[in-house]
Amino acid sequence: MKKKYQCGGKVLDFEINIKNKSFSNKHDSSTVEVLKNINIKINSNEFVCIVGPSGCGKTTLMNIIGGLIEAENQKLTFDKKELEINENFGYVFQTSRLLPWLTVEENIELVCDEDVKSKERINKLLSDFNLQEFKDYFPKSISGGMRRKVSLARALVRNPKVLLMDEPFVSLDQPTAESLYSVLINYWKKNPITIILITHNLKEAILLGERILFFSKRPASVVYDHKVKSKRNKLSIDDKIIQNEYSHLKKKFPSLLEGLI
Repeated sequence: MKKKYQCGGKVLDFEINIKNKSFSNKHDSSTVEVLKNINIKINSNEFVCIVGPSGCGKTTLMNIIGGLIEAENQKLTFDKKELEINENFGYVFQTSRLLPWLTVEENIELVCDEDVKSKERINKLLSDFNLQEFKDYFPKSISGGMRRKVSLARALVRNPKVLLMDEPFVSLDQPTAESLYSVLINYWKKNPITIILITHNLKEAILLGERILFFSKRPASVVYDHKVKSKRNKLSIDDKIIQNEYSHLKKKFPSLLEGLI
């Protein structure tokens, strides 16, 4: 019997069910099975991290959830209703994907309707993310960390119900990454939404997430569902509490990051 998760007495309201996802090789007609029997249930406004071996299918799953590709017998439901992709998702990719010929403000405006409410949301995010003084700068004129911040603002400006994040902090130095952790968590506390984050950094997952889903090797399925015990005293990977939970997991499941338990 599968475990039924609840959050504050509220029954789960986001479900991801995917029977199979395979890719075909056009050169020899072979197929590679990437995902198999994915059944994930997420609480309202929960922060879930996905960790697994490189190439196991994490990004493929994210692209299916985000409506970029389709899988066999896929079903996404939110409050028991089929999820409307365009209206409900924000997506932060591994790179900022800003258009170099547009300013910071214009890159955020790109996904918005031309109305007063959109303008108000843009101005608020620029202010909340300390980007106001850089709104007229072009991407090449700001730091890599700041570009990631702009891409996060762009993903949030339409008030999505679900935020998808595919290794958004990869390649950043620790101080820059931790400053972005603060931006993300502060926003999430003030504007609760469901967040699904892919990361290879287990300490990052423990620091940010409430649950961690560990994926197997390809074809990926969930091999372990871990409820994070550590509380965020400070948003630092070097926090002793984070290190203790990391060490405990590694000791209990030495091959967990390789997709084995």
